[in-house]
Amino acid sequence: MVKVPGRIDEICDKLSEEFRRSVPLQTDRGKRGKRLSESEIKASSELALKKFYETAYQERQSHGLGVIGRARVAFGLQQRLLQAGYPPPLVKQVLFALLATVFVGGKR
Repeated sequence: MVKVPGRIDEICDKLSEEFRRSVPLQTDRGKRGKRLSESEIKASSELALKKFYETAYQERQSHGLGVIGRARVAFGLQQRLLQAGYPPPLVKQVLFALLATVFVGGKR
């Protein structure tokens, strides 16, 4: 039996791709051959994250996600970001902010 990707999977894929565009993995070395720290990555990505959260809000609204749907999207997004190689502390921080600002409550 072949599983057809559902609406939740499509939303997770879209948000994962948006996050990857907004916050690319820092495989390149920064100044003086040093790798950028998580705080430097976060500081340089604030506007990009704002766009990511706006996309997540639009997906929530356009698909009418309920509480369970939002939880499934958050879990699926977490799995995709970890598999992509993002550090767990960064993924945790981003998902916590996503849940607190975008996925909680009814209207903005």
